[in-house]
Amino acid sequence: MHCKIFLVSVIVFLGFLTIGEGMSLKGLGVDPRCRCIETESRRIGKHIESVELFPPSSHCKDTEIIATLKGSGKEICLDPTAPWVKKVIEKIIANKAP
Repeated sequence: MHCKIFLVSVIVFLGFLTIGEGMSLKGLGVDPRCRCIETESRRIGKHIESVELFPPSSHCKDTEIIATLKGSGKEICLDPTAPWVKKVIEKIIANKAP
């Protein structure tokens, strides 16, 4: 009797592991790594439609700035150390302040 209970418990446990392994954090709206592999430091300000700022997190130690370009909608990662990008960040922060 105890062997059957143990066997059923192991099968149920393995089933949960299989379901959990197949689930992606990305599917839950969480990206398990940094979004930006390469960054752009050249001035492209006039081509930018919008900018998103992602602070460091448990998934990525870097601050990531992702710009969406006008017309194409292409997303480009900006270099947070570039002087013109720092000004963009300052504007974003100033606009969010109460």
